[in-house]
Amino acid sequence: MTKPATAQLRAFGHLNRTVSCLKSAAWLLLALVFLYPLLWMALSSFKSSNVEIFGHPFALPHQISFVNYQKAIRQGNMGSYFINSLWVTGLSGLALFFIGMILPVQSYLIPLIGLLETLGIHDSLWALILPYTAQNLPVAILLFTAFFASLPIELEEAAKLDGVGTGRFYFAILLPVARPAVATIVVVTCLNTWNEFLMALLFLVDPGMKTLPVGMIAFEQAHNTDYPALLAGLSLISVPTLLVYAMFNRQVIRGVIAGAVK
Repeated sequence: MTKPATAQLRAFGHLNRTVSCLKSAAWLLLALVFLYPLLWMALSSFKSSNVEIFGHPFALPHQISFVNYQKAIRQGNMGSYFINSLWVTGLSGLALFFIGMILPVQSYLIPLIGLLETLGIHDSLWALILPYTAQNLPVAILLFTAFFASLPIELEEAAKLDGVGTGRFYFAILLPVARPAVATIVVVTCLNTWNEFLMALLFLVDPGMKTLPVGMIAFEQAHNTDYPALLAGLSLISVPTLLVYAMFNRQVIRGVIAGAVK
């Protein structure tokens, strides 16, 4: 290879590395733009008063104090709401074998309330768990169907030749292979359930049964001028979902891509 050609290849490689670095920097900047409001909210929740927030809105807290979180948990009952949301989200994300209907939630709210009262579970956490699982079932079926359809038929044929039964084939081979799809379904279901507001507002009357989004409204009405405490409550709602997505975002992307491309 001649010296000019070698120089051109080196220049091309250097250009590719430069472009790659610029892309990474641009993505990092974009991530910071989206993450900064969340970081500001979390840091401001540790400030001692409204004076500190409005006087120095972008400064770090003078001292780290959990008084606002104690206020949100004790006075706003956010701890109880957190547990309620955890139960509803967890059970709705795991129990994916109930019949679901692909309809707007507003179209069946009234008959659903009557059904819940007939079953005797109105104003209980089960009044949310069962409808949430039914709502998320179509998405789970769609993703699982697309994912399993993308697997080669030779996988099942080889298992049969080795004498592997249906149950063992499912639990020992299919489920480990389908971990990205499972992670996608669990994360999407949990995020949708954790943030749902309308049914939680209509189906739960007992103040002790409220989930975090509904409980936050009541807490905001009682502390509408106590901004550090309000930011602490918002952090309790936002941070868990962000952590779940940060932990499983690669599996979610793999599951969506694997189910979309055959």
